[in-house]
Amino acid sequence: MRRRLLLVGGVTLAGCAAAAPMQPGGDTRGARLVAAYPDHLAAVEGDTLVWRDGARMPIGASQPARDFETMLRSATIADQLRQYYVTGPMRGAPPRDHSPGRLRNAAFFERMYGDCRRGETARHLRPVTWMPRTRPQVLLVTTVNDVATRLERVIASLEALPDRFKGYLVPAAGTFACRAVADTGMPSIHAYGAAIDVAVRQSDYWIWSRARGEIPYRNRIPFEIVEPFEAERFIWGGKWYHYDTMHFEYRPELFV
Repeated sequence: MRRRLLLVGGVTLAGCAAAAPMQPGGDTRGARLVAAYPDHLAAVEGDTLVWRDGARMPIGASQPARDFETMLRSATIADQLRQYYVTGPMRGAPPRDHSPGRLRNAAFFERMYGDCRRGETARHLRPVTWMPRTRPQVLLVTTVNDVATRLERVIASLEALPDRFKGYLVPAAGTFACRAVADTGMPSIHAYGAAIDVAVRQSDYWIWSRARGEIPYRNRIPFEIVEPFEAERFIWGGKWYHYDTMHFEYRPELFV
């Protein structure tokens, strides 16, 4: 794993890939964001994201750095791009507040996938059969950004794994759910149909630890399960300081 500096709330940490705040006019992260969602995004102009339909959205690159908890509840698009996601096996627990993907600008995702509260997301959902040879389960997944097709390719790779891995996968805990994230009240990626939770019984979630202060890291999910998801640009919640090891979501803009 390449070692970089992580800037969180003005504190520099070593060990995981991340990014300093985006500057107006952009470093490569603006270009990477546009390239990640080519069906929707056209360009970055200064501190503005331009959509293909002509809509314009502020990036927020000029906004001063804020603490991580504040960003969780009011992330700009620039905040969303602060932390990179690094593929491959982990080497130790993530550093404090390194949770690439948890910072989400709700307006960005609602414009792309629709607002589930208005029934907009549902128009783009289609059924996908999770683990059809092991324990078939029909789940609803968005067709936006080809997420449903990408997940089907993940499923084919997972079905090819030895049987000892299947207990981590079935039954899945779900895909589309019009709900908020428990600790922030912000929309979950599940609300857009672009995330899946695998089997709960061998998963770990930071809230379950009931820790006060530093969160002790836990994970039982083998990397052999994570790898096919990463190949299709799904990030894994097991690489978060606020770990959620059952959780995968489609976030191509975060990959380096």
